Amino acid sequence: MTKNNVTKIKKSVVKVLEKIGLKDGIIEPLSINENKPLVYYAFLNNIEYISSSGQENSKDLPNSLIIPKGKFFFHDEGYELKKEGLYRFVYPGIENQQRIVYEADLDALLSGIAWVYAHGNSDDEREFSHIMKKALQSKIFATCGSISNWTCNLLKTKSIKSRVVASLTLDDWNSYNNGHIMIEVFREDLKKWVVYDLDNNCFFTRNKIPLSLIEFANYIENMDYEIRYLANNSNLDTANFVDKEHRFDYAFLLEARFANENSHKQWYKRVMQVPMIVDGKYSYFFNKNISRIQRYSSYYKHMDEKEFLEKFYH
Repeated sequence: MTKNNVTKIKKSVVKVLEKIGLKDGIIEPLSINENKPLVYYAFLNNIEYISSSGQENSKDLPNSLIIPKGKFFFHDEGYELKKEGLYRFVYPGIENQQRIVYEADLDALLSGIAWVYAHGNSDDEREFSHIMKKALQSKIFATCGSISNWTCNLLKTKSIKSRVVASLTLDDWNSYNNGHIMIEVFREDLKKWVVYDLDNNCFFTRNKIPLSLIEFANYIENMDYEIRYLANNSNLDTANFVDKEHRFDYAFLLEARFANENSHKQWYKRVMQVPMIVDGKYSYFFNKNISRIQRYSSYYKHMDEKEFLEKFYH
């Protein structure tokens, strides 16, 4: 083959590469305008991609976090939202949207909230209305108290009975790991209160039966319970969980907590030694270490165990 022929072949190859988006053997990234929208459904540990079902009978996507089932537009395509749970609408490089479809399935609603939330603190001081607006397009980054209060307020808008619950450790205190805040939801289908840890995307069962706060606390010592997860998402804002006063990054510490189920249960064993229920401005508990617990805060109020159970679990 002559040198002239080799040169001609090289020029032909370059033209072909340029036509398919390659130049000098390097892929040139396409414009974001070449991207296509995609939609997926998330419920508990599963993700399912949703195909467009055409424009017919589609409505504009409502500007509220919780919506009913239906068929809605996203960038001129119609998507049928048939199941309850979280839906995410993604146009890469252009727009994100997310909505929770809820009509009656409380598990789907709580799973949707768990998918929306991640542990951090950048949204801790935001008001309820601000969080509701941000959640339309973004994850929410907050600590256990903030997400518990926000969730109870959200459930209240749907006439779902819930309350904030808390716990303390009786071990030696440190500056970061002395208690926890969760919620209890009254499950009409089960006729009982069930505790949910939205901060860690989970709830607890024994022999497949969901546990209340007090039931959970009773099984903590021997770790005689199962952890059931509400979402299989990235639950830690490793980029922004920084103590505002000391500028300390807690990501290293918290990732270890979630390393495996045993480390997670060991953490619960520390922080769940004194279960409390928040009622008004006070947190009520029953425990023999009365004076010690009440020294921690004037808002901790002791009750007799029988009185406690009658008041909160009757």
